[in-house]
Amino acid sequence: MRHYSFKPAGVAVVGIALALPLFCLFGAWQLNRAAEKRALLAQLASQSVEPPLRLDSPAGQAGPPRYRRVALKGEYDAGHQFLLDNQIHGGKAGYHVLTPLRLAGSDLGVLVNRGWIPAGADRRRLPELPIRTLAVELTGMVERFPAVGWKLKGAEIPAPGWPAMVQVVERQALERRLGYRLLPYQVLLDQGEAEGFVRDWKPANVDPDQSTGYAIQWFSFAAIALGLFLRHGFRMGAAQDPDLSR
Repeated sequence: MRHYSFKPAGVAVVGIALALPLFCLFGAWQLNRAAEKRALLAQLASQSVEPPLRLDSPAGQAGPPRYRRVALKGEYDAGHQFLLDNQIHGGKAGYHVLTPLRLAGSDLGVLVNRGWIPAGADRRRLPELPIRTLAVELTGMVERFPAVGWKLKGAEIPAPGWPAMVQVVERQALERRLGYRLLPYQVLLDQGEAEGFVRDWKPANVDPDQSTGYAIQWFSFAAIALGLFLRHGFRMGAAQDPDLSR
């Protein structure tokens, strides 16, 4: 007659003690990420239906929420535009065109993202960025400056000349180059506005289902690790006959 006893190896105990909390931690983190992304999408949906907020008013300059639609009046600073490098659209490399707009009745400017344009075969030759009408009234959506995971030293400093290519948008560095202050966000130019390029404005890396899927994977790893630990921890041995022990 056989019986089973639970005697896991020491290495297995240490391994499960490290792996199980780690897998569960990663799973919980991905669930939190999914919740944050759902909240972000809900904010986008709610803000996009609101009437445009006048950005060239004191209330607008105080700091509208992310994804808030805004209306503004001012004059494009066409001679001092920036090209944000390493922007991919449809599998092609290009730039986002960031054009400063001096707000009417204010000493402030704001960067208007006029959209994406492809890079030429010769990256040393930057595209021309003509603007037919400098004084404009337009609408757009408030968005943060794009973030990067790893910034090389000096990547925030615009290249010489105009338009000036830049790898990372840092407001203070652009203000030093322009000589006037900027609002701490960009305005994504609406699709229907003139003087724009390719505008396919979608939140980057905002997919709650993807994060939920990653969470399920991590919790599955935890379940598999626990199952293997239990399976290999039980050991089969011979049961002792009470009559033979006398």
